[in-house]
Amino acid sequence: MALYIRSILAVMLILGIRLPFGDQATSVALGQNQESPQIEFRIDTDIYGDESKPPIQSTQTMFLATKTIEWDDTHRRLLLVDYLDRSITLADLPAQRKYRLAMSELSERLSRLQAQMTAQENGIWTSSTPPRWTDGGFFELGCERSAYRFKTTPPKVQAMATQYADFADWSVKMHAVNPPYKPPLLRMQLNAYLRAQGELPTEIRLTDLRSDPNRTISSRPVIARLIVQDQLTGQDSDRVGDWEVLASTLKTVSEVEYFQQANSGPTNKLLRR
Repeated sequence: MALYIRSILAVMLILGIRLPFGDQATSVALGQNQESPQIEFRIDTDIYGDESKPPIQSTQTMFLATKTIEWDDTHRRLLLVDYLDRSITLADLPAQRKYRLAMSELSERLSRLQAQMTAQENGIWTSSTPPRWTDGGFFELGCERSAYRFKTTPPKVQAMATQYADFADWSVKMHAVNPPYKPPLLRMQLNAYLRAQGELPTEIRLTDLRSDPNRTISSRPVIARLIVQDQLTGQDSDRVGDWEVLASTLKTVSEVEYFQQANSGPTNKLLRR
């Protein structure tokens, strides 16, 4: 596991991916420049392991002025990125507990591992080329271990693309240092492309090439289909209000306690393959 994270950070340094440390440049990079008012909108996502079957997971993500909240309605979990107090919160509603991590602490945890990097630990989880357009109507972005194929659409307001990409970055970083230990770098490259192009994804297909000895993109992908709602409804506002009330009733626990139960995602052992 340590070697895997070291490899991630080596590529981060080589690619020039900067970690946030709370300065003014970070605020702009996060899409939270106070000169540009944030747009409030919602993205609903259904995730499929098999297109012929119902989704295996459904999420509802609300992008607010100073925070983004993602409800995992399948597992009754929640991810909150708060740009005002610069924190990330995970909540397990059935277990009535939550875990909060400061953005600066997340950055420091990643930064401490940079000292362990070697020049050889790079390239496995990143693409050396930008996304390319395919005849099948998808953009494609791949590396040795995994590949993304995705479709995009221009949002109503370009700032929505930045808000989405910022949230997606924090989400993959959080889940890289904590279970399910998902490799974040290729997805961060995808996010950077969306941010630069001012686009939102409508469909993302992720193929794990580690399970395919031929390293082809024909393996069955995990598919995420996204529907963008350009503005929040009264029901959305009620749900945000309900969470603010519920949050005060949840027990704040340590990282160890929060993740002590078995996680449904891949384990760190899988990432060593």
